[in-house]
Amino acid sequence: MCRVYATVKGRRVILQTIGYRGRREARTEFADLRQARAFIMYKADARVLGIKTGSKVTVRVGRRRIACRVRSWSRGSKLLLPSREYPLAGISRAEFERVHAPNRR
Repeated sequence: MCRVYATVKGRRVILQTIGYRGRREARTEFADLRQARAFIMYKADARVLGIKTGSKVTVRVGRRRIACRVRSWSRGSKLLLPSREYPLAGISRAEFERVHAPNRR
């Protein structure tokens, strides 16, 4: 799981990426982002933006615009399911450095 900065409805938010290929997750966060299949939006951000289950939103990660369908997830957070399977497959290392949100410690 990797965290990225994204723009949803004109507001900058942090999203978590999920989904991986094969038996194991990727070894690096860069590879994890490239094979991400969906995003998770935190409950607080979903409430502030008024994101409703079943609606469509456009997520902007770096220079990419990704059309997503909103689904329910755990405890009020929302799952953003892109229309394409691997929307960030061709992301460059430089673009990754701009959008990557390091974990809080």
